[in-house]
Amino acid sequence: MKQVSRFAAVFVAALSLCATAFADPYRVKDLVVDKVAPSRAEAEQQGRAEARVVGAARLIERLTLPEDRANARSPIETAAVARLYRSSETQGEQKSTSVSGGVRATGLITWNFRADAVREYLDQRGIPYVDTQSALALIVPSTTGGDASAWGAQWAGKSDNTVLTPYVAASQAWTRRPNATEVQSEVQSVRADHGIVAELTQQGAQYYVRLIDLRPNVPKPEIAMAGPFVSLASAQTGAVAELERAWKVASIVRSTGSTGLSLVATFRDLQEWVKIKKSLEGSRLVSNLNIEALTTLGADISFTYAGRQDQLVSDLRSRGVDLANAGGAWQLRVVAAP
Repeated sequence: MKQVSRFAAVFVAALSLCATAFADPYRVKDLVVDKVAPSRAEAEQQGRAEARVVGAARLIERLTLPEDRANARSPIETAAVARLYRSSETQGEQKSTSVSGGVRATGLITWNFRADAVREYLDQRGIPYVDTQSALALIVPSTTGGDASAWGAQWAGKSDNTVLTPYVAASQAWTRRPNATEVQSEVQSVRADHGIVAELTQQGAQYYVRLIDLRPNVPKPEIAMAGPFVSLASAQTGAVAELERAWKVASIVRSTGSTGLSLVATFRDLQEWVKIKKSLEGSRLVSNLNIEALTTLGADISFTYAGRQDQLVSDLRSRGVDLANAGGAWQLRVVAAP
């Protein structure tokens, strides 16, 4: 009992030191303000309001799938969603210049929307949505016969922790598809969970991006083939959008009700236990989480989950945790590093 109590105390302390890689998916950044009005104040106010409507549209696209929006009980009104905001933040310098017709205000802005209000809005219209994020990934650009440096330049220095599939771009592009071992050191250095190869191919004037999960023992490593795209820039943004779409398809829950599950979580150290617990807590599918017993090597856990069993397995694996049935007993452990 003393061993269990001591471990639990250390665990609580460790949680306070563990920074999460997740951000708020209801936060929409890089919205353009560009408006001309009689005065600077009017131009800024109108420009921010227009950017908020654009942000609301991006948010709805982020959280939902086109087929679900088309089947909504009542149409989505972007202007109505735009009114469900919480706050805004300017990004960098906001400029104003005198032009014909008044003053032109330009800049970038971030709008933060109210999660509870947006969820209620979507629920009222019967639109399934996903607002939980996958584990942070290192995106590794590669090519098959193309210009690796040009493709790498599209990803250079880029990262985004507000999308449903948070990512950090790798520091170099490859002229072939790397394996998990070859990128593992950079995965660890940026504190990502795993690597994803963004493999560019060109057919005539069009580009395609094959997205490949580098985690070991993934049943289907190929996530998706994105494209066609007319430019490298659109291929980069399209690849991120396709990752989000694939995540939503795998995670979205259209069924009602829930299922109970009891299992044993096994781990080698405190760090692995923290990862297991945070993965369960971060999953939108999991509710009523109960840790029934805890030792230095394992835990008895019970919870209920929404959706299908394969969705739960996929959701937890995306967070670096493997849920498997061994001899009729469910077990949970951290996915082994390559």
